[in-house]
Amino acid sequence: MLSLESLASLDLCVWLRSGQAAGQRLGLNQSSVSRKCGQALALFELELVKEDQEWSLQGDPTLLQLERRVHQLARWQGLAPLRLEATYWSGPLLATPEPAGWLLGTCDIVGVGLPLMLLRQRVIDAWIAAGPDWPDPDDPELVALPLCRYPVHLVVGPNHPLLNQGPITWDDVAAFPSLALPPGTYPKVEACLKQLGLWNAPVRMRRYRRERWEGQAEADLTIGYATVLSERVAGSLVRLPLDLPLESGESLVVRREFGQHPPTLTLAAELLQRLEPFAAAAPEITLWPLRTGP
Repeated sequence: MLSLESLASLDLCVWLRSGQAAGQRLGLNQSSVSRKCGQALALFELELVKEDQEWSLQGDPTLLQLERRVHQLARWQGLAPLRLEATYWSGPLLATPEPAGWLLGTCDIVGVGLPLMLLRQRVIDAWIAAGPDWPDPDDPELVALPLCRYPVHLVVGPNHPLLNQGPITWDDVAAFPSLALPPGTYPKVEACLKQLGLWNAPVRMRRYRRERWEGQAEADLTIGYATVLSERVAGSLVRLPLDLPLESGESLVVRREFGQHPPTLTLAAELLQRLEPFAAAAPEITLWPLRTGP
């Protein structure tokens, strides 16, 4: 078997995209991380390659996945910190400071594809995910524990012309570009907004960059989207007085076999506690009681 530290060096490099970031979380210098990462790659006859700024593994991952399962079980048994990823707003608002026993990721991944892959491959252990693009209830591998729900709003920069007219309609909104991410980034959000004539000004962004999302809405006539939580880290955007038929929220996503595991329930309870002040300040946030058992 490979040591916990060696496989952790490899997986944290894949997850965090940086040997330096991996070393900071493991308490190792970058050269030690590189050496241990190389040991793991050699053992499994794999190659680490960078594609579109993300690290991926080339080769047959069968043995690696078996080893990852063993190491993940060790983390859930308390032999090493568990790994938590979050969105660019839930990371700073709900997961900082890091909950006891957890390592927090970069909190800048855009879309659901990469976090879901990291969960399915057992690289990370939990993800604070924004809806509605959570795993389906019948997903055989993953389960989403709901924490809260809230609406999604259309937002614009403070000098947008729509703010200077009377009542606005969807036709008025359709006359302006609206932010869009590459197809499949958030499939359910994309489908809903496209039905309304939105999601038509593409932005290529796999890692969150404020200047390319909220910043673009502030700087020009582009319409963006926000929630009561993302607004707290987004800057000076103004809501439009139209109700989107789209509900979002926060859920804690883990592999199904760990859905009722004590660390999962403890983390979910702590996140709900951290959500309480936000819900007290914003009635549009609905907290979901933590459910235990089947």
